Amino acid sequence: MKNLFFTPFPSVFLIIFLLIDCNKLDIQKPDLLQFLLLSSSPTSVGVVTSDFSSGGRFKTFEPNSLTTFPTSIPIHSDAVGRYFSDKVYIINRLNRDSIQVLNPSLAFVTEQEFSVGQGKNPQDISVYNDKYFISLYNSLELPIYSRISGTVIGSISLEPLRETFSTSGVVDSSVESSYMVQSQNRLFLLLQRLDRNDASGFLPPNSTSYLIEIDMDLNSIVRVYDLPFRNPSSKIQKLIWNGEPILVFSCVGRVGFLSQLDGGLVAFHLGRREFLPNLLYSETTAGGDILSFQIKNEELGYASILDAGFNKSIQVFRPRTGEKIGTLLSIPGNVGTSLSGLHLTPDGKLLVGSTDFTRPGILVYDTNQGNILLNPIPISVDLTPFDIFQLQNLP
Repeated sequence: MKNLFFTPFPSVFLIIFLLIDCNKLDIQKPDLLQFLLLSSSPTSVGVVTSDFSSGGRFKTFEPNSLTTFPTSIPIHSDAVGRYFSDKVYIINRLNRDSIQVLNPSLAFVTEQEFSVGQGKNPQDISVYNDKYFISLYNSLELPIYSRISGTVIGSISLEPLRETFSTSGVVDSSVESSYMVQSQNRLFLLLQRLDRNDASGFLPPNSTSYLIEIDMDLNSIVRVYDLPFRNPSSKIQKLIWNGEPILVFSCVGRVGFLSQLDGGLVAFHLGRREFLPNLLYSETTAGGDILSFQIKNEELGYASILDAGFNKSIQVFRPRTGEKIGTLLSIPGNVGTSLSGLHLTPDGKLLVGSTDFTRPGILVYDTNQGNILLNPIPISVDLTPFDIFQLQNLP
């Protein structure tokens, strides 16, 4: 795919035309202005949706007013989203293999799209100064791209970190680079290191998984940390814990058809550069694999669980003690509905994506009022929600 740059001017003219046209009918003007401001406000979220075949759409949703906006930007059917420096970044994964940059101030027009290489399967992006760092699932390097041109300007080799063991005797050529998070000028990247040549065919974690620390000024690896549990598979959440910053992510170990209770929520103390001794929530307590999570504070967290019988649930837990508090939502394994996308807003709204093909949408719980469900019927975002994230710059 060639680098694509899209001019924003048609969208600007459209917005101006609409605003001018509304002067003719004063009763419409407040509604349109409110829509334009609310759809890209810090309380709004971006929703990556998919039909799981031909394509997807980027939508915007305001959880306080339970409002879905007409925003509908074509994206890949397998994508996730991030927000940096007042822009939305869509990571179009396998079979499109590109980064798509949307501008919220111009009706989310696509202002840049560039390829990361056919079949590389990008997983995440971090934006730092004039550089993009992009993790690739099918690669032994972490490429660095120019923010201006979308072209490669460097890379960090991950070759020394590849697996040295496989049950088949033949190691594969990827470390399965996954999610990332920034802390000042340091980038923390998760490497799953799965065995693609295992006889089971299910990519088990037969080697130790890593968290690697990268100096984004020098474009070099500073340190490699062995994870206490294997197969980190969730986004990384940065939290303040006992007054100090930590990173939290879920290690699922053996998952799906190979499911075992062998993981949980791992916490890494940024100040001491070490893992906390106890899991914040264990798979043993949850009764299944922790696919995603959101932590509100030391006393309240939420986790999306898949057990060995393929039953799905949203559980409430206490991160400080690791105990289970209750269950918000349960879906039996013989029901086609799944849960995809879990996000807690700064205002305390917990958003859960429901993939019910007859009525897909978003469920909203108010965690400030005893986790009350605000909408018994999922709010439609046109297609099936897949990823939900805040339209707000990360600290």
